[in-house]
Order: sequence, then C-alpha cells, then structure tokens
Amino acid sequence: MKKNIIIGLFLALAAMAGQAQIVCHIEGEVIGNEYGNDIVICPDGTDLRVNDDPSLHVKAVNGKFSKTIECDFPKRYEIYLLKESEHGGRVGFFFAENATVRVKLYGDESRYHDVESDGEEGRKYQELRELMTNRFYNPITELSNLLHDSERQEEFFTAEFITTMQNLNDALEREYHSGEPNQSHLDSIYRAFHQHYNDPGRFSPAGLELHNKKMALQKESHDFKCQYFAEHPMLEALYETLDAYQMLDERHTVGFVDYDPKPYEQLVALYHDQLVNNYPGHPLHQEIARADAALHLQPGKPYIDYNVRNNDGELVPISSLIKGRVALIDLWASWCGPCRRHSKAMIPIYEKYKDQGFTVVAIARQDNRRDMERAAKQDGYPWESLLELKDENQVWFKNGAGNGGGAMFLIDRDGTILSTSTDAAELEPLIRQALNID
Repeated sequence: MKKNIIIGLFLALAAMAGQAQIVCHIEGEVIGNEYGNDIVICPDGTDLRVNDDPSLHVKAVNGKFSKTIECDFPKRYEIYLLKESEHGGRVGFFFAENATVRVKLYGDESRYHDVESDGEEGRKYQELRELMTNRFYNPITELSNLLHDSERQEEFFTAEFITTMQNLNDALEREYHSGEPNQSHLDSIYRAFHQHYNDPGRFSPAGLELHNKKMALQKESHDFKCQYFAEHPMLEALYETLDAYQMLDERHTVGFVDYDPKPYEQLVALYHDQLVNNYPGHPLHQEIARADAALHLQPGKPYIDYNVRNNDGELVPISSLIKGRVALIDLWASWCGPCRRHSKAMIPIYEKYKDQGFTVVAIARQDNRRDMERAAKQDGYPWESLLELKDENQVWFKNGAGNGGGAMFLIDRDGTILSTSTDAAELEPLIRQALNID
C-alpha cells in the first residue's frame, strides 16, 4: 500500500513538472471587418517571414476569438490583424503571465487597439503607457503632425530644403523604374536623404521653434521613463533595454531623423547599474548580454564564432569556413529586396578575387529551403548559401542584425572585422588591401 502511494506521488510530481508555469488566457473581439478576421498572437519580435507557424494564428468567429498561451516564464507578446500588418499598422502588446487579457482590435483605423490585463506585469505596463501617452506621446504627436503637414511645408521648411528633397525623390523614382536599379547609386541617394533630413538648417524659424519643442519633450520623456523604471521594477524595462541595444547599433539607425543615442545609452547604463538584478534567471538577461556582445562587432574588433548548419546538415563553427581567408559574411534573405541587391552587387567582386584568397560565406534566414534556392538561382549567386532555418542557431541576433533582412561583415585573415558596410563600392578597396593587391 505504501509502495503504491509513493509511486502515485512520484507520478503526480512528474506530471506537475511537465506543466507550464504560465497559463495566460486571451479573450478578444474584432470591431469592424476592414482587415478581415485573421489575428496573429506571437512572442514579441517574431518575424512571420521566418517563423510563420500556424499556432501563431487565430481566426475571429462572429467577431470573437480566444486563445490560451502556456509558457515557462512571463514574456511580452504582440497581437495584431494580419491583413493590416501587410502594409504596416497597429500592434498591441501584452504580457503572457498567469492572467486574463482582454483585447479589442478595431477593423478601421479610427483608434488604437485596446489591450487590458489583470496580471501584475500587464497592470504595470498599462499604468506606464497611460502616463507616457497623456504626458508626452500625445503632445509630441500633435507637434509632429503639425510640422509635417503637407500643406504647410513652406511655412516650416526652407525653400532650398523642399527643392532638394523633391530632386532626390525624383532621382530615386528614376532609379527604381530603370529596370535594373544600381545599388551603389541607390545607396548614395539614401545617404543624401539622410544628410539633408538631419541638417538643422532645413527649418524656417517657425519650423525650428516647433522642432525644438518636440525634441525637448522627447528628452523629457526618456528621462521620465528611466526614472520610472528605477522606482518601479517591471519586465517591460528589460524589453526596452534590449530594444535600446539595437538602437545603439548604427547599422539599424542609418536614415533615422534627428537620431540621438543618449537616451538609449542612459537606459543601458541604468540596466547595468540597477535593472540587471531584477527578475534573476529570466532569459531576457541572456539576450541582453548577447546584444551587448553584438554591439561591439565593429571594424577593428575580432569577429565572433557561432555555429551554422552546412549543406550536409552538420553544425560547424563559422570560423572553420573562413579561417585563413579574407571573407565576406553575407547575411541575406529571399524576402529582403535591399540585401539581395547588395549581394548581387558583390558578384563581380567575388569573381575578380575568388582565386586570390577571397571568399563569400552566405547565410540565408528563411522559413523554408525552397525560397532560398529559388532566390539564389534567380540572382545568380556563384557561391553556395547556407540555411538558417527558422532562426535555429540565432545567427541574426548574435550578429546584432535583429529582425532585419541582412547584414555584411568583411573579415580579415586573422578574424578582425574590416567593415560592416553593405556597399560594394566601399568594400572592394578594402578587399584589395587585405589581399595585398596594389
């Protein structure tokens, strides 16, 4: 009898050990049908181009839907209407925790989606969001909308700036409609856009006054949020720290208007000073540590090592594929137009130097092999591509590429990063120099 009791207890404990620690129930409705009834509920940062699992989708029936999420630790989730997301759109956020989350998704764009949770992390996040919205986001949006009112451009910007922007836009349209856009030319146009959009002299006196008010509010909002995180520990602070690391990587901020790294540096400093001790054991701390390492992948620094799957299906270190050679690590994807154009621009350079110690190691971030092979054949890549299937080895995140389509790293024979540029015209002289070609 005692033996049976012991066995029964053991089986009960084993069953409990297999259960998820977090069970979160979502109840929702779709109001209006402009964007259909297909809803995506996924972990924050999920890219459907890479990880489009059927379990992430739920359909509303008669405007109602529900879903239960089970996971091992609290995590931030996104919820949105699939059809709306195809051209960018509103996204709601909530925390999967032991709680009930109630959602209203609006089929038209008259208002933002409503997400409410009775969980602890959800309440903390909602309180912060309401404070930030009323105190900062609403007035900042009003100033921004006024400043960029298309009918008042001449009031807020100089005539020279308006003419320059129109000329650049015309050049961009001509290049895209040329049949075969020149990537180096496109890059130069985008650099010019970036330069002029960040020129303080673009404003008229009235425009500069509005701009300065907006920037002062943005700074105040960042200061307020950091202070709030310091006084109110919450999981959202760790997620925003992870986002801050990406914003500190200049590869992700090229083209940003009025970019200022200080607010993100402030949040990262707060993390290392105080937030690092919050939620010990949460996997986000490992992701932040990885983001910190990836931030240092800059020219002059050693390149990192990580596993990739070769075309025989074996996991091998990337170092074994580039050792002793000048190598370009080309992170690309079939669904990423810009990175495919950058890769195609490298073909003649590869053909020129492949017999002199230069190689390309291409890794495609895909949801399936078929799309990679079709794109590689269409673009005519002379090198083989390895497959990073559904982020199996987290290659993009280890390289600080986030959910972007691609990135490039030019590596010297000794493993030192020579460049993170994606511009073939900039890379060729560096390749020649590394190969000791006059």
